[in-house]
Amino acid sequence: MEDQKDQIKVIINGKEKEAELNLSYSKERVCSLSISVDDDYQATFHDYDFFSCFAAMREELKDVIFLCKGAKINVYPSAMARDMGLGMLAYEVTLGEQAKTEDLVRIFDYEEHDVAVSPEEQRRFHLKWIDSIRQRP
Repeated sequence: MEDQKDQIKVIINGKEKEAELNLSYSKERVCSLSISVDDDYQATFHDYDFFSCFAAMREELKDVIFLCKGAKINVYPSAMARDMGLGMLAYEVTLGEQAKTEDLVRIFDYEEHDVAVSPEEQRRFHLKWIDSIRQRP
């Protein structure tokens, strides 16, 4: 994967701002995600996929609301999306419904609803969703 840049919107202290993301991937299979927001924030996170990097970023920058799909409570990548797509795509799911191909979203696409949640809340929702589809007749 070539290095990529992406722009997302964030809310810091009640003000909407543009954040620049830099994404890179090493031959050792390490993903790196850097964020730059004006002079307020500049940080880099490393992990095995970009969804994990983004979760670490959200954990550290708790006062930032990220306006993108990857921060939405009901968005979570499958194991295959993490492995083959480096966590850049995830499923936007509904409780009680099986995920479909058309439910795949880019984690850095714009979203403003249900995004002010922690990665742990997102993980718990994912487990709740798994239980909800197992209980289907």
